[in-house]
Amino acid sequence: MRLPGRLAGAAWLRWLGCCGLGCRWRRAVCPACSALYRLDAFHVFAAGLRGGKDTPVLVADHPRLFVTLTAPSFGRMHCGPGRDGSPRRCHQRGGCGRWHTVGDPAIGTAMDPGGYDYPGQVLFNAHAGALWARFTIDVRRHLAAAAGLTRAVAAVQVRVVFAKVAEFQTRGVVHLHAIVRLDGPDGPGSAPPVWATLRRLTTAIRAAATGAGITVSGSRITSARVLRWGRQLDIRRIGGRGMSDVAVAGYVAKYATKSTEAAGIDIPPLFCRTCTGRGVMHSGGRLCRSCNGTGRRPGIVLDRLTGHVRTLVDTCWRLGGQPQYAGLRRWAHQLGFHGHFASKSRGYSTTFAALRAERRTWRTLGQVERLGLPAGTPLLVVADWRYTGHPDHSRDRWSA
Repeated sequence: MRLPGRLAGAAWLRWLGCCGLGCRWRRAVCPACSALYRLDAFHVFAAGLRGGKDTPVLVADHPRLFVTLTAPSFGRMHCGPGRDGSPRRCHQRGGCGRWHTVGDPAIGTAMDPGGYDYPGQVLFNAHAGALWARFTIDVRRHLAAAAGLTRAVAAVQVRVVFAKVAEFQTRGVVHLHAIVRLDGPDGPGSAPPVWATLRRLTTAIRAAATGAGITVSGSRITSARVLRWGRQLDIRRIGGRGMSDVAVAGYVAKYATKSTEAAGIDIPPLFCRTCTGRGVMHSGGRLCRSCNGTGRRPGIVLDRLTGHVRTLVDTCWRLGGQPQYAGLRRWAHQLGFHGHFASKSRGYSTTFAALRAERRTWRTLGQVERLGLPAGTPLLVVADWRYTGHPDHSRDRWSA
């Protein structure tokens, strides 16, 4: 019987009193953990495009598309330079007519704040996840219709898998970048049927993006509406004469570590954790003593936000006070968006958990080798650590 080796590698740190651990936060607030998360995201997305990490290499021959879904217009915005960096006049006809340079705080703000649909933009952010779910359902339905099949018959022959990330635009609204792939009936290891072509997949995506909609009920301060994707739809082929696998995976992984920074907002959650933003306790209806009945977390100021972003935050907070949008105050710091910034279908590729497990195994093997123990020797880590807290970087920057 092989006895496990004893490892007390943390003993030499005891004289320090405490040591830092990885926070595993994907946001760029922690550069080290953010970089590691971005690399993991790259491998997750790349594996679904070219194989590897327990994903068959056959996926590189499957029909694949890179799709960008945008938000609709909620009002005229100040425009900056073009995508290539070339200067352009901001709404030359009937607009401000100025030449906004890079870094101009006016870029992405409403030209007419009084006529801008702030509630509509907040509700779109809040329901972007539900609208994406409707889109994926409609893609499968339109793909089956294009082949002259029912959904049930098509589902047995082909699988449509997705991987997407959400990106905040400068105006404070999300749009989605997605990878769409067709697999056979047995998943990524099987080829899709001959009728499941790129042309039919493109047609299905266009039809789904145009027709998908979510009905949102009205409230005392806003009317009911139907939320849809914007008119700008970008569909590009992956592989062949289209975009390369590495370019797509790198592009998508870049946004997996971003949040609302592009919109000029980087604040912690505003709601009081004691009363969850209600201002009153759940039992008895008494005023919350932690926030004095305001529902807001004490000590957070919004003076550094631009007027446009501040209005979005305030609008999200007001809508969250309506029973129809209960819980929206929890996401006022993200302008209403509460979906996953990065998500994928279960059969797309590997998982973040699998990548972390592989990394732990590699580190354990390295420790066994450095200790001069036989390969495969199990290690027992002996240590006594207690959690003391974590630095609140956002509170240091935004608290009074």
